[in-house]
Amino acid sequence: MSLEKPTIKIAGAAVLAALSVIIQILPPLFVTPWFMRIDFVAIPWVLCWIFFGFDASILSLLISVPIVGGLGPFAGGWVGAIMKSVASIWMFVVPAFFAWKIGGIKRFLESKWLYVAVGVLAIVIRSVVTVLFNFYFAIPIFFGMTTGDIVQWFSYPGSISFFGNSLGLIGLGAFVAEIAFWNTVQGAIDVYVSLIIGLIVLRRIPELAKK
Repeated sequence: MSLEKPTIKIAGAAVLAALSVIIQILPPLFVTPWFMRIDFVAIPWVLCWIFFGFDASILSLLISVPIVGGLGPFAGGWVGAIMKSVASIWMFVVPAFFAWKIGGIKRFLESKWLYVAVGVLAIVIRSVVTVLFNFYFAIPIFFGMTTGDIVQWFSYPGSISFFGNSLGLIGLGAFVAEIAFWNTVQGAIDVYVSLIIGLIVLRRIPELAKK
């Protein structure tokens, strides 16, 4: 049975989308003061790319994100769904691009150091994107704040900025450091935990590695 068949890809995307929703219902590992969840929700989407390819991973994300936004602790509604998508998509889009450039997912995964380096690039892109989206979209809508209010919110030592304040930053600097730090943590979980799980599964189910 070929894993390249559209029906197999769709089924794989649906199963991993369901797994993402189940994970969303579970308590998160950590919640930031602005209600960003640190969790494993995006790992099934990255695994979907590893096992079934880029198209399937996009489909898996699109299936589960509307549900992810409405279920579980600190889901965040439609704002949370958009932010989870905007942040997480880079975790497989960037690796998928490099895999395509060097001739396929299998060859890409065989180069562990390349995956690590590309993972770092994906996390940097994620951090930049989430800083901008949180500043101009998510926090203003979710909390009814202006950008000026956000800067003030992060301007008090010992306020909501755990990482930024620990560096002696306040205001905009604290905001950027805080958003980037937690998205780096989440991005590292998404990229590297997925790699470990993916390699274990590929060794146990060699058929997945033949696609």
